Amino acid sequence: MSDFAFAYFNSELDKLAVPELTQILNKVKSLISSKTNASQNSFSRELGGLEEDFYISPDFDETPECFKEYM
Repeated sequence: MSDFAFAYFNSELDKLAVPELTQILNKVKSLISSKTNASQNSFSRELGGLEEDFYISPDFDETPECFKEYM
């Protein structure tokens, strides 16, 4: 948000009475909680998904022949 937009937003908030500000605050809180709940429910992770499909060669830690002269 630009400085101008932020200043304008604040000046408009200054014109409102406390009950209206309370309504705005409650609406913002409900939007944040609904966004948080939606993001938590949309994706869940499962551990151990690659146990059967993952393979590492026994010589994984050995230096390849083509790089031995640089070591």
